[in-house]
Formats: sequence, C-alpha cells, structure tokens
Amino acid sequence: MIELDGVSFAYRTGEGDAVPALRDLDLSIESGERVAIIGHNGSGKSTLVKLLTAIQYPTEGEARIDGVPVREENQWTIREKVAVVFQDPDDQIVMTRVADDVAFGPENLGLPRDEIAERVALALEALGLESISETPIEDLSPGQKQRVAIAGALAMRPRFLILDEPTSLLPAPLATRLIQTVKDLNRREGMGVLHVTHSMPEAALFDRVIVMDEGRAVMTGTPAGVFRRVDELRDIGLDVPLAASLAQRLRSRGIPLKGDILTDADLREALSALAPGDYPAEASGP
Repeated sequence: MIELDGVSFAYRTGEGDAVPALRDLDLSIESGERVAIIGHNGSGKSTLVKLLTAIQYPTEGEARIDGVPVREENQWTIREKVAVVFQDPDDQIVMTRVADDVAFGPENLGLPRDEIAERVALALEALGLESISETPIEDLSPGQKQRVAIAGALAMRPRFLILDEPTSLLPAPLATRLIQTVKDLNRREGMGVLHVTHSMPEAALFDRVIVMDEGRAVMTGTPAGVFRRVDELRDIGLDVPLAASLAQRLRSRGIPLKGDILTDADLREALSALAPGDYPAEASGP
C-alpha cells in the first residue's frame, strides 16, 4: 500500500528560496489498484513520481510503501517495490539488445543467474517480445521500445508500476494497445498501477482518478464521479473526455441519456437506447 500523510516537498532555487511542489498531501493507494493521476503542468505529478521512487524525499510529513518510509536509507528497498516507466523509453534503456536490457534491473539486484533468466523470459512473454529478444534496440519502433521499458520494470517484480506519460510519443492505436497490455498485467500479476497522463480519455479507462492541482490532490474518485465535475475541472485548467462533455450538453438540453458516459462507445450506446419520444421538440429539429 502507498500512503502519504501530510507530505510536502519544496525545490530550492539557486538563491536558496523554497518553491513548493507538493503541499500537505494525503493519499493512499491500495495494492492492485489501477489509478490515473491527472493535472496540468506544474501540478505536482512529476514530483510525486520522484518521491514514490525515492528520487526525492519529503520535506515534511511521511510517505510509506508497504510500511517502509521513503527515506534515503531505504531507497533500494523502495525501488524494489516500485518500478517506473518514463515518457521516453530512450531515457531508461541502457543496453543494446532487448533481452539484455530487460535483465539489467534484476542483475543490479544481485539475483542468481537462473532467477534472472526466468524473470526475463516471463517479462518478454508478458509483453509479447519473445520473438525480438535478440534484436538490437536501435532497430525497434517507438512502441516496441516502450514495451521493452515496461518489460524491464516488470522483471523487477514490483508491487507498484508507475507509468509517467508512457503514451505521449505513441500513435493512438499503439497507445490503446499499451494501456490494454498494462491492464492485463495488472489482472494477472496483481501489481498496483499508477498512470500519470494528460489524456482525459486514457484516465477514464482506470478504476480511480486522482486530480492534482498546486501540489494537492483536489479530487479523487471513479472516472465517472470525477468527470461529472466539469466546471471544477475547467477552473483548474483541465478538460473532460469529449464524450462526457457532449453527454453533459445533451442532458442540459433535456435528452435523458442513461448511465456513465466516458468513452465514444458509451455515448453511442446511450444514444442508440433513446426512443423517438426522448428528444425534446427543440432538440429534435423541424
């Protein structure tokens, strides 16, 4: 379980001034949860990722991963429990061949060679990379590189997998496939997933959404519950999935759409369920 109790963090400028990035943050994330974290630039998302991976440490309050405080003396224990995949896979791929890169993390843990081989094989299989295990990294597509980065994280057998804007460099079909792959891993491996994103449609696919603003978690709940708060989200510079926005407009005109509408498929289904008499006269046209 991830627990943050009154966590604050401030960066120091060259002049020694403190610039707050996290402010009195209280948060808990259960093992096995799939959580999307959204917020505009500067909201504290990236700092939170650094803190949860023991790159930064709280200025005030306490953060714990499965009861272990996030402190410098515990950094390696924390990093065994939490793995992160960054926006650009080239920032974390360090070896020249697929299988070697996936093995890099377990090797640094000092594991026996047979256990490393087993972890690598299972991670490659989980991400569908067995056929390119000997392929040079330079020959891979962006989507394949991102899958290699996730395989490397998976080989660490983490309790939590953090994905920091992992789809921003990918075309839509590859982004959708990547999210589904991670969802399958969550179900199969039981690891918690934290997905940091600017994409509201992506966030709508997760079990819970946490909205950050000015270093605080200002909203948390199901995607349906969060994205109903359209005006509050827009006040802090965020939008909602287009399907949710259109559904809100239609409902405001008296069209009785049923159910939670977050995706295009949800909207199509709700519209197809309407009867001719459900349309108000002014909405149905001449």
